[in-house]
Amino acid sequence: MQPKTMIMTNEKFLIREMDELIEAYYDKIYKYCFSLLRNTYDAEDAVQEVFIKAMKHGKLASIENPNAWLYKISYFHCLNKIKRKKLKSFIPFSEQEATPTTFDHDDDEQLQSILGHLKPEERSLLLLRVIENYSFEEIGQIFEKPPATIRKRYERLKVKVKNLL
Repeated sequence: MQPKTMIMTNEKFLIREMDELIEAYYDKIYKYCFSLLRNTYDAEDAVQEVFIKAMKHGKLASIENPNAWLYKISYFHCLNKIKRKKLKSFIPFSEQEATPTTFDHDDDEQLQSILGHLKPEERSLLLLRVIENYSFEEIGQIFEKPPATIRKRYERLKVKVKNLL
């Protein structure tokens, strides 16, 4: 049995570690979730839920690459959220929430149109590779796919975007 002071010290350490993680990655994870969900309110909720999941993991010190780990949690969380939203739309008698899906920034309308034609996985890949400048290896860790698979998907995505232009 651990002394009470030891438990309190561990809790304070975990809280400080979590605060540092949130401070370092909140903006990046929010932008990533927003790019997948395309809704301000859903993205804010998703970010909170992602950090709660990270905190529940409890082994933050043992995570080799917290950046890729948080993106991985975000990716699967947002995909699940999209699936639930689609499922709700098929259930009769459920009221559809009228939430704005506009971007907070003055983005180009053509870019928005292109992003609207892409699947969430494709938007995620595009964001991670072009905007965040991640390597295929890092994106592979997030998607749990080999880097060669990610590279091929990216090449196909470039062709798709060119055709949409």
